[in-house]
Amino acid sequence: MLILPIVNKNRVMNVSIRLKGAVKVRRGVCYDDASQSEIIVNREKFSESSFKDSKDVSAAVDFIRSKSLLHPRSFLVTTKEENDSSRYDVYEVAKPPKKVNDNLDKLYSKAITDLRKEIPGTKGRGRYVSFEELGIDEHLTNEKIAKLQHIVKTERDESEWPRLFEEAGIADLSDTLDFINNFECTIISDSTIPEASLQDSLNAMEVLNTREYRHLNKYYMRAKSNTDIYTKISYINKIIYDKPLTLINSGKPKQLIKKKDEVDYKRVVYKNGEEIDNKRAA
Repeated sequence: MLILPIVNKNRVMNVSIRLKGAVKVRRGVCYDDASQSEIIVNREKFSESSFKDSKDVSAAVDFIRSKSLLHPRSFLVTTKEENDSSRYDVYEVAKPPKKVNDNLDKLYSKAITDLRKEIPGTKGRGRYVSFEELGIDEHLTNEKIAKLQHIVKTERDESEWPRLFEEAGIADLSDTLDFINNFECTIISDSTIPEASLQDSLNAMEVLNTREYRHLNKYYMRAKSNTDIYTKISYINKIIYDKPLTLINSGKPKQLIKKKDEVDYKRVVYKNGEEIDNKRAA
């Protein structure tokens, strides 16, 4: 699970972040032509590609895009095997959004990798996400935002905005909104911490300078930087659409899982142009 720590109303919240277009279509399967932790795009497998040994964080999305040039469509991702068997689950994932920059691609690849590392039947290991470490704020400069404000205020014809954004070199601001909206963020229940309590703990532990203190301080700094960058993205959304960004939802996450008898795996596979044997391994 990808976890986005963020500060809101004097609380430090933990938010799960995942792709909206990822739907679990099969549970507990094992196919001859698909292994665990695999990505399959138009019959091509990540494990058999030149991308498999890459240390680049964006290797997954680079592979997906490279195999989708002629036939862009949804693709398949398999999870890791269950702890007590060789069976795994299968996700069908919508085609990736158009590339905006390398930093947003890193976030997308992390979401794909999170699916691949999922172990069915377990809570799994949480992995923190830092917008700052991914470099997502590098292109969201105050200069660009000022240009955006000027165009929106002076040009009332919204149909002219895309052209003017392009000419001003700020088209990536609106493209960033489109890209970010491919993610679904949900507050993880019972994981919210009062910011004052966290600060008190850090103040008490600072003199010790232990590993626990450094980890907790890093967590808090990450939450604050995520908040700053999220606020900036929300402000851009407000300028263009006259409403704040509503990426983060409260309550339980939506169930994006279809029952086994609701989807014929063979139909999903052939719809994507992929040939995977429908037989379970013995």
